[in-house]
Amino acid sequence: MTEPSGPPQGNPRRWWIVGAGALAVVVAAGTVAWSLSDFDREARPTPAAAVTTTPTSTPAPTRKPLPAVPERPSDEALGALPLAFHDAVIGQLLDGSQVDARNRWTTATPALPLVPLYAAPDAGAAPIATLSSSVTTLDTPAATAVWGRSAGRDGGMVLVSTPSRNRTPGDGGVAEAPSATFAWARAADFSFAAVDRVVRIDNQASTIAIVRRDGTTETSETARLGTPDDPTPADTKTYMEANYVDPQVPYTQGHPISLTGAHSSKLSGYGGNAALTALHFYPDPTGSSHGCVRITAAMTDALATLPIGTPIEFS
Repeated sequence: MTEPSGPPQGNPRRWWIVGAGALAVVVAAGTVAWSLSDFDREARPTPAAAVTTTPTSTPAPTRKPLPAVPERPSDEALGALPLAFHDAVIGQLLDGSQVDARNRWTTATPALPLVPLYAAPDAGAAPIATLSSSVTTLDTPAATAVWGRSAGRDGGMVLVSTPSRNRTPGDGGVAEAPSATFAWARAADFSFAAVDRVVRIDNQASTIAIVRRDGTTETSETARLGTPDDPTPADTKTYMEANYVDPQVPYTQGHPISLTGAHSSKLSGYGGNAALTALHFYPDPTGSSHGCVRITAAMTDALATLPIGTPIEFS
């Protein structure tokens, strides 16, 4: 190992100058560094004083109160109103030209023996008729289809199908009459259930189909429909009022009958009733009906699986 060597030999004055020069550079650098540091301190902006703000609360939006609905009439008052059943004609009931009926995929079952019906969804509306919790003459539980809703207290009001007419063909010299009617009712007077199928009868194509809510067809077939003189309802929205077997109608051969809430637009009566429209079996696969929809036994069985109140659309 070698020891560190001493300063090189030479002129002592020259090393002093070099040393002094080096010291001057160090001092100058220190001076510059201090000056830059000091300049930086002077040039840096003075931080603004913190401003304390008091948060202001945003007032919550005021909810508009829901519209009122009519008070439920007394039992005595309900008993004095006309009953909306399949043979009734109640002039204040609404038809398709007076409402915007749209399938709500919902059935409504009366929660009380009689439900008041109205011509408008207004708090001051007077009841015009009643709907029973059972199907007249059949004594089976009733349910109907929902085609509209009006917001209001206690669930508001719903637009439902009725089994009655609002006029009869020939009244006032007018040959035709609406095939189906509607009315407004208090939502609080029903229990509701969702449905996922609708029955569609196409007059032009002479078909009947059960269609799911997603638009797919569950089953369909060719149907035998009415004639121009005894037409099947068209451009009509109604519901399945009942599904039953009637041994007194021999041509159905024990297959279930699906009774709709629709009537003939041209016949005031047929077969002892108000020209009701039914979907039923008929043994002859040819020919026309008197307005009903003649179908196969398989289709009657398929229809029998649908809940009462299922919406039905005639086009």
